[in-house]
Amino acid sequence: MTEKSPEQVAALQLDDVQLPIYDLEAFNAADIDRVKSFTTNFGSWQLPAEVAAALALAGDAKAALEWIHDTGELVLLGGVPTVGEVAVEPLNYEAYTAGNVPSLIGGSAAGIERDASGHVRELFKSEVMPPGSRVAVLAHVKHGPKVHELLWGWHREHRQPSGWAWLVERLAKLEDEGPGSFDHLA
Repeated sequence: MTEKSPEQVAALQLDDVQLPIYDLEAFNAADIDRVKSFTTNFGSWQLPAEVAAALALAGDAKAALEWIHDTGELVLLGGVPTVGEVAVEPLNYEAYTAGNVPSLIGGSAAGIERDASGHVRELFKSEVMPPGSRVAVLAHVKHGPKVHELLWGWHREHRQPSGWAWLVERLAKLEDEGPGSFDHLA
């Protein structure tokens, strides 16, 4: 697997392994497969102070655990996605049609915005992360069944005070079991 990663902004020490932390926006920009991939969300929970500090989290220090199917990356998102508005620049012909066809004859009035210069963009609701969010790559696991095997029981543990320790213990098994079972820690 070829890793496509931007410049590391911090690190998280996990036993003998140092896990890279990246700016989320730069991390996604480095590999479009991360953005277009289906992800499995394993929930969000309160992080211990040292982990929250590495992810530059303030306030409630919540994070989300996700597995990115197309890249096989198990990641810890610094922050929790919330519903927000995303803007996309439509293709030229779509922008022309959307901006010039009245809604009463099939054009789109809602979700299309045209600024004073004539630039058109489409707005839609999506889950968004807080600005400046960071991401820690915890492991590379190629296949979904292996991720679910690794995290079996996580739904019972992640909101417990010992949730982070449980996850660290499970991730340590990646190194103990060797490359035949799972890929590796990040």
